[in-house]
Amino acid sequence: MAISIDTVYQKVLAIANKEQRGYITPQEFNLFADQAQFEIFEQYFYDINQFNRLPGNSTEFSDMLHVLEEKIAPFRVNGASLISATQLLTRSTFEAGVTTGWTDGTGNNTAPSVVSEALNSYKPSLKLINDGADDDPHVYEDLTLSTSKKYRLSVDVSYAVDPTGAGDQAKIKLHVKSTAGADDGEYILSTAVQTGGTYYLDFEPVDYAGGGAATETYRIAVGLDEDTNDSTIVHFSKISVLEIDNTTLAANVYRLGEVFYKASSATYPTTVAEVNSNEITTYNLSPLARPTTSNPAYHRSSATAITIYPTALGSGSTVTYNYIKRPATPNWAYNVILNEAVYNSSASNLQDFELHKSEENSLIFKILELAGVSMNKPEISQVAASKNQEEQQQQKS
Repeated sequence: MAISIDTVYQKVLAIANKEQRGYITPQEFNLFADQAQFEIFEQYFYDINQFNRLPGNSTEFSDMLHVLEEKIAPFRVNGASLISATQLLTRSTFEAGVTTGWTDGTGNNTAPSVVSEALNSYKPSLKLINDGADDDPHVYEDLTLSTSKKYRLSVDVSYAVDPTGAGDQAKIKLHVKSTAGADDGEYILSTAVQTGGTYYLDFEPVDYAGGGAATETYRIAVGLDEDTNDSTIVHFSKISVLEIDNTTLAANVYRLGEVFYKASSATYPTTVAEVNSNEITTYNLSPLARPTTSNPAYHRSSATAITIYPTALGSGSTVTYNYIKRPATPNWAYNVILNEAVYNSSASNLQDFELHKSEENSLIFKILELAGVSMNKPEISQVAASKNQEEQQQQKS
C-alpha cells in the first residue's frame, strides 16, 4: 500500500503556496522526500522499544505494537540467501542494446532483440516471442562453475503478455544443465510470470563424470515455456547468475536479524549465534567452545558481509537470514515541457513512498518543515512542525 509521490508533492506545493512563499523544485522535493521517509522509518524502531515497555491493549486495530509491526512488515525479508554480488554472466542487463554473450536458441521464432519502450517501463530488456513452430524460444550461455559451490539464476520480467485469451498466462522456463548432456544435476523452473516479477532457480553443479572434477560446464538457458501459447511475449530486463557464497549480505540490508544454518539431514534450521570479531579467535582456540555445524557462530565482518564458523559447512547445507530492508529512495519523475516540470507516471525511475498509507500526513509535514528551512520561510517550518508534533502526540497518547 504505497503512498503516491505525486499526491504528496502536489499537497506540499499547495500548502506551501508557491506563488507567495517560493517554489519547491522537483530536485529539492526528492531530497526532502528521502530525508522525511528515512526519519519516519527510523523512528519505528525507537517506538517499538518504547511501547514494548508499556502495557498493551486487547483492541485489534489500536494496539501500538501491532500497528508498528504492520508498518514494518513490508520491509521484512525472511529466509534470504547470502549471495555474492559478482556477476558471472557475460551480459546480465541490456543497456547497451545488444545481446552479446547470449546464444540464440529461438529456432524459427522471431530472433531475440533488445527493446526499451512504454510496455516495459523503458527498461532496456531482452525480448522473446513465441511465434514459430518451435515451442521453446530461448537464449543460453555456457559457464564453467565449481562443483563445490551453489549458484542462483534469477530473472527480472519487465513485461509479459499472453494475448490468446482470458485465463491464459505467459510462462517462462529457466533451465540449468551440464553441457555433457547429463540428467544428473539438471535443474528446471517452469512458471507463470507477470510484468514486474522476479523469479529464481538455485542450483548446485555436480561432477558428471564422477572423477572428482573441481569444475563442470553448465548451460544456462532462459526462455519461454514450451507449453506457453502462440504470440506470447516476455521481456527480461535482467538475467543474473550469482554464487551463493554464505558471506555476502543483500545491498539493501538495514537491520540484520537472525541467521540460520540447516544441515542437509536436518528437519529444522539451527540459529547461528552472533559473536564479536575479537571474540571469535578465543572461541576457535577453545576445544569446548569452538563453533561446530551443530553449534555454529558468526560475526559481522563488514557492512555487507558476515563470516560463519566453522567456515567449511556440510555438503547440501543452507545458510539463510532475516533482515529489515531500507525503503527505496523516493523519486518524483518528470519531463520538462515548455520549461515546466510535468509528472511522468510511466518513467522507469519513478518511485513512490514505500511507507504505510497512514504516514502520508507525516510525510507532508516533515517535507514542509524541511522546505521552510530551505526557503528561509520559518512560518512554514513552524506550522509543519506543530502539525507533525500534534500527530505524534495523538499516536502515542
